Amino acid sequence: MYRKMLVPVDGSHRAALAAEHGAQLAKHFKAHLTIFHVIPPLPPYVNKYEDRLGEVYHNIEKQMEENGKEILNRVKEELAHYGLDLEVKSVWGNPAEEICREAREGRYDIIIMGSRGLGEIRGYLMGSVSNRVVRHAPCPVLIVR
Repeated sequence: MYRKMLVPVDGSHRAALAAEHGAQLAKHFKAHLTIFHVIPPLPPYVNKYEDRLGEVYHNIEKQMEENGKEILNRVKEELAHYGLDLEVKSVWGNPAEEICREAREGRYDIIIMGSRGLGEIRGYLMGSVSNRVVRHAPCPVLIVR
């Protein structure tokens, strides 16, 4: 039924629960599991030039990449006991767009992700990554609470 599963993670408790659930499903279905992290871009008005502020910008970017690697490594270690066909992947971009793009281009059978736990009205007004993924994903999406 599911041969390729995509689990986006952001370091949150809900994402960790989704990764655990994804690992359990991947083990049951003998599926390939990809743990996916999207690094959101810095605002476009932040100075990228080679001056003092540009150096700060590049240091922030570097720190964000390191943080992403730490998140992926932590999840990978937590799921190691499942003995899965596991891959970790990180990209820069808008989280909802990149998750949907990865699902489409990688031909994933399902996306398993955590909810933010927003109330209905607040979630409607603000939107959330999980909301946008559910609306635009090319495959089924399982939201873990």
